Amino acid sequence: MHDALGNFNLSLWLDMLEKVVDGSTNMVVVTDRERRIKWVNATYTRVTGWSLSECVGKRPSELLHGPQTSSAELLRLAALMRQGLSVSDFELVNHKKSGEPYHVALNIEPVRDANGEVCAYLSIQSDITERRLQERHTAELKQRLEVAQRLARLGRIDTEVESGRPRWSSEVFRILGMVPDEEPREFEGLLAFAVPEDVADLRRSLAEGVEAGEELDVEFRVIGRHGQQRWVRCRGVPACEDGRYTLPRSCSVQDITLYKMRIEEKRQRNEELNQLVLERTRKLEESNRALEEFSYALSHDLRSPLRHLAGYAHLIKENLAKGSVDDSLNFCDRIMQATDRMQSLIEGLLSFSRMGREGLNVERVDLDAMLREVVVGLHDDAGLRNIQWRIAPDLPAIQGDTVLLREVWINLLDNALKYTGHRDISEVEIGWHPHPDGPVFFVRDNGIGFDPAHAQKLFGMFQRLHSDPQFKGDGIGLALVRRIVESHGGRIWATSKLNQGATFYFLLPNIAGSVVPSDWGAIESVHAGDSQALEPGRQS
Repeated sequence: MHDALGNFNLSLWLDMLEKVVDGSTNMVVVTDRERRIKWVNATYTRVTGWSLSECVGKRPSELLHGPQTSSAELLRLAALMRQGLSVSDFELVNHKKSGEPYHVALNIEPVRDANGEVCAYLSIQSDITERRLQERHTAELKQRLEVAQRLARLGRIDTEVESGRPRWSSEVFRILGMVPDEEPREFEGLLAFAVPEDVADLRRSLAEGVEAGEELDVEFRVIGRHGQQRWVRCRGVPACEDGRYTLPRSCSVQDITLYKMRIEEKRQRNEELNQLVLERTRKLEESNRALEEFSYALSHDLRSPLRHLAGYAHLIKENLAKGSVDDSLNFCDRIMQATDRMQSLIEGLLSFSRMGREGLNVERVDLDAMLREVVVGLHDDAGLRNIQWRIAPDLPAIQGDTVLLREVWINLLDNALKYTGHRDISEVEIGWHPHPDGPVFFVRDNGIGFDPAHAQKLFGMFQRLHSDPQFKGDGIGLALVRRIVESHGGRIWATSKLNQGATFYFLLPNIAGSVVPSDWGAIESVHAGDSQALEPGRQS
């Protein structure tokens, strides 16, 4: 067998080869040592469109390589053949005579002569275009499924048909903040990520469902690889082995964290609505109490000045009828006093009633600046009294209605000055201390105090614990203070002992932040020609 291929009888060999492989489903190509085609089978012609006569003497690259053929892969193939190595399952994109690309798997075996030199190449080629298209189609479907599962936050735990190994889908890994791997992972592996305090109830629920052979549908919390906590919902049908049920071999794992968040937000909104209803109910009850207080005032306290007016007017009328003016001027003074008293009561009632009609103008309130102005004004009104003010230097700024809170301080401080009037030195202390619900402010004095047994009457309309005429008042100021404080969501109370002073406390929620007040300066307390600087107070 010698000719162009040396001692090898190519003609006889080709005749024999043609009979064996011409009907093969694979393409068969025989080339010489220079890679020029000597023979192709019928399948090659059917796939590529090139006939045997068109192929003989040409290199495969002249017929098959096109724009989609990888240059890098061709270089790698050439290197293998130069080394005289066998080529197995080498994939390449070739082109048919029509220019249509197709995928091919090459198996090339060098043929050697008696001296061991390569004298020809036998190439068996498989058209894998359909397989590659199917693989790409499968990959696209898999990708779309993964995208759909990710959008639905839905993963799966399945058992592979070929290997029988359990596996997690990529979405299960994503839910747990993990990188997907190829390790066998079962449903039990997911339970290892459950929040520890949920595990006992979760296993009990699963055991009951498995024993009954019913569809499992459980929700539980998991802690991901990086510590993040999420909610998952798992659904599956228990597997049956030898008449016994076991945990599902296939189940869905859905991230329902967002759903749980919405449920919690709805619960919180309902709770807020309930609180709003309770708050409105409370305000309605307060309004009803205010109406009762007004009714009491109208039926009792306002009648007293009217009786005085009518009585003294009747006496004046009798005197005038008798032609006498004795005591008439005194009766007129009494009428004027009753008129002033009634005017004071009416103004107090109007102030008290406005609290139920006007909303709060909430803003940042600088207590340092407010108290500076209030204290100076009250100090000036006190005339020559000896007053010692002790005021905390670190009063915080708060949120509230500036005008109404000013009324709180004016009434409390005026009350302190009123009931310390009999002391040689009136001592008034203003301070505060923090509380979880908000800052608690206090006004402490060294006045006559009050009986603690009657403390609940302090903040009622027209309630006065002292009947001594030297302590003037209508019993409206503290009721107004209570209503202002409560309208801010706070509360007020007082402590005292008779002749040992009193301390009034009130809490205001929603502190805006502490500020460092500027120097109070000196508020002079004038007594017998001497001046006494304001003393800084201690913080309680």
